[in-house]
Amino acid sequence: MLVSSYRGITVTPVISKLHELCILGKLNITPNTDLQFGFTEGLCPLIASLIISECKCERKNNSLYLATVDVQSAFDVVQHLILHDKTLDKNIHPDLWLVIKDLYSGLTSKVKWQGELSDSFNMLQGVRHGGILSTHLYKIFVEDLLVELEKNARGFSLGNIYCGTPTCADDIALISSNPAELQIMLNTIGRYANQHHYNIHPTKSKVICYGSAKNHSKKTWNLSENIIELSNETTHLGLKRSSKKEDEINIEDRVKSARRTKYALMNSGLHGSNGLSPKISYTIYRTYVLPRLLYGLEILSLTKTQIQILERFHIGTLRAIQALATRTAKPAVYLLLGVLPVEAEIHKRKLTFLHSLQPAPTIKLKKSLTDKLQ
Repeated sequence: MLVSSYRGITVTPVISKLHELCILGKLNITPNTDLQFGFTEGLCPLIASLIISECKCERKNNSLYLATVDVQSAFDVVQHLILHDKTLDKNIHPDLWLVIKDLYSGLTSKVKWQGELSDSFNMLQGVRHGGILSTHLYKIFVEDLLVELEKNARGFSLGNIYCGTPTCADDIALISSNPAELQIMLNTIGRYANQHHYNIHPTKSKVICYGSAKNHSKKTWNLSENIIELSNETTHLGLKRSSKKEDEINIEDRVKSARRTKYALMNSGLHGSNGLSPKISYTIYRTYVLPRLLYGLEILSLTKTQIQILERFHIGTLRAIQALATRTAKPAVYLLLGVLPVEAEIHKRKLTFLHSLQPAPTIKLKKSLTDKLQ
């Protein structure tokens, strides 16, 4: 057991959560950046991934560098004193500010091990896991970093629209066409992390290059005394980002994930003959397996061949849960259950994603991203 792997669990009474929910309704916190997509009403986290895909398409024949930066134990390292100062700068009503200050002042904790409790110790950092206000307080804690990069125009822009730091909570992506500029952005993040007393994950932070990096001598970057080398692949918001064959890698990863989930559900009767009824089996498949198979694919431009790979897994599973022969015609397999092919499911997800983008408060990016989906 590693002490560094310890993460506190907060068991919050329902009345306390209702209290935080009432506070949240009165805060009226206005974000100062359009590039924070995590835990934000009206915004889907995948918009951050869509921005990366759009920048990749707009780079034309130039190189484009993508760095993914992950904060280590993000919610656990929020310094309470710094958080109090930042919430005060948000022009929150003094009475509400005092309530938030009291929620994160004088906190103590105990360690329970084998039925025994340790002595209590003070908690000077971290927001409550599962708390209603926790995600909003964390966004306030890191917002100044995104604002600084945007004001200094460090990073890639689509026309006159800045898109250099699409972020979802603590998952920050840095996009730049210049390796030296990317180093400046990493320096800014490193300085901000030191000032706010948190660490950047040394192994999860990676840099990849879309296009050729041969014309640039810089192949390594520095981040908080750690060296980041140019990689072939990284992960951002569950999607694989790669300098080569990115869509194929994601298709392979999605099929593997869906297959593992399907095998894990076989003990519950998801196996066709002598198992659950086809209708119930399909409901389980649609609820647990299909989302893993199709996650994030609505923002990728898939070829017919790549869709056929997904279709083979999809039709094979539908035949199995109906106990049909492998030679059964595809229309019959779909009609007996009243379901859609994979391509139609992806189209549904694109339309749903487009619908969620329309009322989004990110006005500057809306038109460019809408054109990308259409």
